[in-house]
Amino acid sequence: MAKAVASAALVMAGAVALAPGAAADSGSSATAAPASGDAALRSCWGQRVVGSAGHHGNKTWCDSGRYREVITCETLGGYQYVHYGPWVWASAESTAWCNLGDEIIGDYTQVG
Repeated sequence: MAKAVASAALVMAGAVALAPGAAADSGSSATAAPASGDAALRSCWGQRVVGSAGHHGNKTWCDSGRYREVITCETLGGYQYVHYGPWVWASAESTAWCNLGDEIIGDYTQVG
């Protein structure tokens, strides 16, 4: 019981990060920064987006610090690759895009 409470407290405090793909089925994600000083208080959110040409992407924004969106994409043939959004500072959006016709199979927020 104590272990479950401690784990829940860490998640609620934003002290763990979602692994790539952990929120892939939901269509959006809420990610958090790893514990290190002020980073433990950071909260991040993500949302799937579709570009004007049909590209699939994911955007993320956090309430503090520096971060970027990272997505894992997959082609129709099963090839997987990673794309990175730009590094941004608090409240700005970082968006990463898959190539046209490919799908997102995982995403997370990288903090720096």
